[in-house]
Amino acid sequence: MIFNRWAALAVLIGALALPGLMGTAYAAEKPGHNHVAVGNHNGNANHTTISNLLASANWIKVVNANADHNNTSVENEHSNGNGTSVGNHHADHNDTAVSNDHSNANSTSVSNVHANHNNSAVSNNHADHNGVTVSNTHANANDSAVSNDHSDDNAVSVTNTAANGNNTAVSNDDSDHNGVAVTNNHGDHNDTAVQNDDSDHNAVVVSNTAADHNDTAVSNHESDHTTSVVSNVASNGNDTSISNNHAVGSTTVVSNNSANNNDTSVSNNGVSNSTTVVAGNGSYHNTTTVANSGDGNTVVVTNKG
Repeated sequence: MIFNRWAALAVLIGALALPGLMGTAYAAEKPGHNHVAVGNHNGNANHTTISNLLASANWIKVVNANADHNNTSVENEHSNGNGTSVGNHHADHNDTAVSNDHSNANSTSVSNVHANHNNSAVSNNHADHNGVTVSNTHANANDSAVSNDHSDDNAVSVTNTAANGNNTAVSNDDSDHNGVAVTNNHGDHNDTAVQNDDSDHNAVVVSNTAADHNDTAVSNHESDHTTSVVSNVASNGNDTSISNNHAVGSTTVVSNNSANNNDTSVSNNGVSNSTTVVAGNGSYHNTTTVANSGDGNTVVVTNKG
């Protein structure tokens, strides 16, 4: 009986002391600074899931080499300063999803090299100062989607090099001071869509170099002081559509140089003090349409030789 009373007392003391001990441990050691590396080599149908909750300054690297039909999911929730790198090398039919939720100053890199039919999705929700890079090199039929929701000061770069049939979508919703760059080099039949909704001071640059039959759509809805640049250099059969709705001080530049059979449409609806420049040098059979509804707008269209 004496032993049982002492045992019960010890359990009671431990139960009372445990919350204090746990609080002290969490205060002394902040979760984070973890390194995670996952490699799938010559392996198919693998599933990789990595989650950081309330953990900062972590480094994550996932590589699928000669591996097909893999799914990779990385989630950083309320976590700052994390670096995520996902590489698909000679790997087809892979899905990659990276989510930064309420997380700031994170960098995300997704690389598809000689990889076809891959889907890449990166989402920054209520996350600021994040950098996203998606690269498709010698990769065909890949879809890339980047979404910044209520996020400021983010940079997004999507590059399709010698890649055909790729779709790129970037959305900035209620996000300011974001930069978006999409490059299609020697890539045909690629579609690019960039949307800035209620977002100010954003810059969008889309470059199609020696790329044919690419469609580019940029929409700035109630977004002020936004710059949109689309360049079709030595590219044929490309359609470019830029819409500035209820926006102030927007700048739109479309360049068709040595490019034929391209259609360009710029719509400024309820827009004031905007500048639109469309240039076609050494080009033929191009169509340019600019519609302005507002005050103080400037339009320059030049076709030279």
